[in-house]
Amino acid sequence: MRLFTSVNELPREWDGLIPAGHFLSADHLKVSELSRLPDIRFFYVLISDKDKPVAAAYFQLLSLQKKHINDKLVSKQQSLLWSLFTGAARPKLLIAGHLFRHDICSFYWDSELSSFDAYQCYKQAIDTTLKESGAMAVLLKDAAPELATYFQHLAPEFIFLRNDISMELEIPDSWTGMTDYEKALKHKYAQRFRKIRAAWNELEVKELSEQEVIAQKQKLFWLYNQVTANQQIRLGLLSEDFLVQLKTFYKEDLRIWGIYENGEMIGFYSAWVKGDVFDMFYIGFDYERNAGLQLYFNILYFSIEQALSFGKKKVILGRTALDAKARLGCSPHYLSTFLYIRNGILRNRVLSINSRSSAKEGAWEERHPFKQAAQS
Repeated sequence: MRLFTSVNELPREWDGLIPAGHFLSADHLKVSELSRLPDIRFFYVLISDKDKPVAAAYFQLLSLQKKHINDKLVSKQQSLLWSLFTGAARPKLLIAGHLFRHDICSFYWDSELSSFDAYQCYKQAIDTTLKESGAMAVLLKDAAPELATYFQHLAPEFIFLRNDISMELEIPDSWTGMTDYEKALKHKYAQRFRKIRAAWNELEVKELSEQEVIAQKQKLFWLYNQVTANQQIRLGLLSEDFLVQLKTFYKEDLRIWGIYENGEMIGFYSAWVKGDVFDMFYIGFDYERNAGLQLYFNILYFSIEQALSFGKKKVILGRTALDAKARLGCSPHYLSTFLYIRNGILRNRVLSINSRSSAKEGAWEERHPFKQAAQS
């Protein structure tokens, strides 16, 4: 097993194992390094059997900082405790996966390996990187379904986060536009849709070219920070170059739209447009204009509209704001995410909290916006 800390260190055998176009190919991995993500380092692990590479894993190491908790949205006591903890312990979180993406696979194994052998390789890679990095915990994000069962049943120290949910909307073949979507809604939801969309009709929305994304990167970053400034927990933060690097590399797979009011950009929306899926990515908007224009809900409706325009079968709206997305008609897709905490006392405490929270779900579960006919 060999561990590397830069794409430039990767041996030729790495790309000999990884299929062309896979996220783990060196040219794809380079994008994240060029993005200069704050507080993040990278680790790459190549596993061989008798000198033949059989598996590869990608990790991010996040140095947790005081800024990752919004002291304006937590109690003074919580803010003080977090400040003291990060200042004294300088904690680090190892992410087995990509902190800012869910559309990629961060572990690859040779097809000749069984799923169990692949699990053992991945577990070994995690243990090795955890020791090398000195992290206090591991977040195993979006584990491959073939491996999730092994982590759940053979690695009890990994806490299965049962409430890690992605909200998704399957698009019926009969829908050709937003009129069909509106017709499928129950009366009160259709009324709400029309009221919210009325404000959207006053705005200009246009897709940004690669050159425009580069030219507007400071504005896009400012709008993104408007959203993060209103989040209680900010587990990692983007850089000004993140969207630029992605757009430059992925071209038409990543689409970015600017939202304008009287010629001024007041918001943006990005999405991965690949295969049969329209996958919501990062957004940003001016919070002072959000209330009057219902920007957040309009951006969600815009996702459905664009998915229909691109002829996609599914819209993925992500992990946050479950209730808002349930109001649109989204259903939960439960993800395979695990957390391992080195400190046994703290791990048991988190396990207890996770067990209690999984026993009760949110009010979003009671949202059923579609008519019965639309659900059948």
